[in-house]
Amino acid sequence: MATTNNEININSYTRNILMSGILILLSIFGTWTLLRADVIDAKYAAIWLLSITAGFILQRSRFCFASGFRDLFMFGSGTGLKAIIVGLSVSTIGFAAIMYWLTPNPTLPMIPPEAHIFPVGLSTIAGGLLFGFGMVVAGGCVSGNLYRLGEGYITSIGALLGVMIGMGLLILSWNWWYDNTISNEPVIWLPSLLNIGYFGSIFITLLLFIFVFFGINWWESKNGIPTMSNSNNSILATTFREKISHYYKVIFVDGWTSIVGGALLGGLAIVMFTVKKPFGVTGGIFDWVNAAITNMGFGPQVLKGLDQLGGCIGGTNDTIFTTAFAMTVGTVVGSLIASSASGEFKLRFPPTPIRYIQGFVGGVFMGYGAGLAIGCTIGAFFSAIPSLSLSGWVFAIALSFGAYAGTKVVERLI
Repeated sequence: MATTNNEININSYTRNILMSGILILLSIFGTWTLLRADVIDAKYAAIWLLSITAGFILQRSRFCFASGFRDLFMFGSGTGLKAIIVGLSVSTIGFAAIMYWLTPNPTLPMIPPEAHIFPVGLSTIAGGLLFGFGMVVAGGCVSGNLYRLGEGYITSIGALLGVMIGMGLLILSWNWWYDNTISNEPVIWLPSLLNIGYFGSIFITLLLFIFVFFGINWWESKNGIPTMSNSNNSILATTFREKISHYYKVIFVDGWTSIVGGALLGGLAIVMFTVKKPFGVTGGIFDWVNAAITNMGFGPQVLKGLDQLGGCIGGTNDTIFTTAFAMTVGTVVGSLIASSASGEFKLRFPPTPIRYIQGFVGGVFMGYGAGLAIGCTIGAFFSAIPSLSLSGWVFAIALSFGAYAGTKVVERLI
């Protein structure tokens, strides 16, 4: 008897549900086992599950900082950047509320603990330029390569190896950077700047978001990029089975818009900050590289000032189970769950060998830049601007110039 397309789809959904369900149960069981063994605390477990959720959101919405900047410069499309602005707007309001609770009086000589408020200066500019260039050349930022690894992209392995090499080079030169630049760079937190407080800082930040949003739309109109409607003619679900199938399809199969991804990621960042610290995905990689270099005995035994800076690379190497580890690995697991549920996971090899080289070289630039700026597009940008740190804006501007240069290189390679 012939098999209908509907039966094929249902069988495919069932297989995908089973695969994603097994992965989810393994993640939860692993966290529960570690908690019972007193290896990690409840905050780690929460961050681990939230990071899995972040990876799920990134994969379903294809939310990627590299494509956001690249598409604006290469194709004139600002869809990705507008999604980033939405996410920043959401997290800015939430971060401000958390920081107000932690530090009600911003005029005092203290900043909210764990907030991504970093020194701003030459190191920020250099880090942003290098990272922006690298992420476009590599075809994805660090978070983008992590979630694509969860989809089966082999090129992401090369890019992440490049990130490790870049971070290793930064670690070897960190103390020079700290002695000559970072230690002399000011930490500028907007609420304490000229006593404008939280309200003034939020007002200025949101006003800048609006200004950038209108600028992106002007750029799109100049390049003839239309705003697409999200409406579609879906088949009505009437039976119980059709309704459940519809909900599953909307969540796990159909691609989410980048705007939805940005808003959800911004909200998730608020929850992470409430639990422990803002979102960042380079910390785990930095800790692994730093531990390897230290154990091999050819790097600095002490990285000056790092314990005071915090952020994405201010973790500890005392144990593998850190929040930085949870954020980095959890993102890959979340993407694997999402790609398995949608049936999108498969090993994907690049069409030409040059993509391996391109990904690796771009990764080296990203790794060095992320280490120097104390975070990547997530930690030094997506979490720093909502933390009302001037460093986030400086990093974003430098990142834009670096990404523009990266697009010129990529255009020559195409």
